[in-house]
Amino acid sequence: MIHQIKITLTTLTPLHIGTGRVLTRDFDFKSYAGVTYRLSEEGIIDALYARDPKLTEQLMRTPPGQLLKPADLDLNSPFVRYAVQGQPQGREFREQIKDVHDRPYLPGSSLKGALRTILTWHGWKENDLSLSSVRLGYKNKYAAQNIEAEIFGRDPKNGRHSPHHDFLRALRIADSYPASSDSLVIEQVQVLSKSKSGAPISVEAVKEKTKFRLRGSLDDSLFSSWAGRERGFPLPHADWLHKIPEIARARAAERIERELSWWQGRAEPSKLREIRSTLQSESDSSFPLQLGFGTGWEGTTIGAPLKMDTGWPEVYNLRDKRGIRWFKHKLHNPLDFPVSRRVIVRDQSHVTPLGWVWVTWKEEQ
Repeated sequence: MIHQIKITLTTLTPLHIGTGRVLTRDFDFKSYAGVTYRLSEEGIIDALYARDPKLTEQLMRTPPGQLLKPADLDLNSPFVRYAVQGQPQGREFREQIKDVHDRPYLPGSSLKGALRTILTWHGWKENDLSLSSVRLGYKNKYAAQNIEAEIFGRDPKNGRHSPHHDFLRALRIADSYPASSDSLVIEQVQVLSKSKSGAPISVEAVKEKTKFRLRGSLDDSLFSSWAGRERGFPLPHADWLHKIPEIARARAAERIERELSWWQGRAEPSKLREIRSTLQSESDSSFPLQLGFGTGWEGTTIGAPLKMDTGWPEVYNLRDKRGIRWFKHKLHNPLDFPVSRRVIVRDQSHVTPLGWVWVTWKEEQ
């Protein structure tokens, strides 16, 4: 009763899934001639600090990158772990997640989290939910807990959302096989709104046209009569999981149209129209998806159906019991939220959204 799933994911725009670590010039990396070299702390310590024990204290006060010469910056050098095309504008950049051999990979949890958002969007509409029919948590962190329970399943004992009774537990996605280190690039990301743009943020990202291969599985036994021997089972909505490509295509079509509408009158990313055109021509077993850094509020929540709800203005302006606002910025028209997008800016007329990928999903019977 377990169906295997073959998944191929190809990046359409640069993808950044961070480790949470910010790398610093001369300590973690050194840039030279348009290339950024990730430094090997062990190699530097072994080769430089151990040369003369009397100089150790003096060398420890010096950032290791300042001890290196251009001739030391080579992939065969013991001082370099790997090299990345491009260089940060400032002294720092955000690190991309990689394996122990410095090869980027796609965590299965990142893909499954993006699919969970899509299924939440679908479940909100299919279950005919509204902001008046669900109770929001009084803290930001737990605001959607009751919505999750309505869509994914409740614990029959306490009525709360429970991972044990969540139908998405039937879907398992493993981490991808790694790509090569030369598929990495340094990109400059800015927050753009109608009136202004934020300071650039440098990130390490996976290049466009990079392929990742993953394995997944779908356990149909949790939806069978066999599982009904335990209270709260069988789980509902097996059909949703078997229709993930169909649901994801519908969600992507809506999102792209909304993004194109937002970019009207601005330097519109041509990539969005390319993705829409591909969506209309490719097979039903594949779909575009946005994940990782830069996805934004529209890509990590139910999005449009929330804003179309009659209760949206009230929820948008809601304060919790401690006086903490749900949203950082208040607008005269709540339908204008969110007011900005996080994009790659290579010049003033060329912007690229982050994290769009093309997923091929093949479920084996």
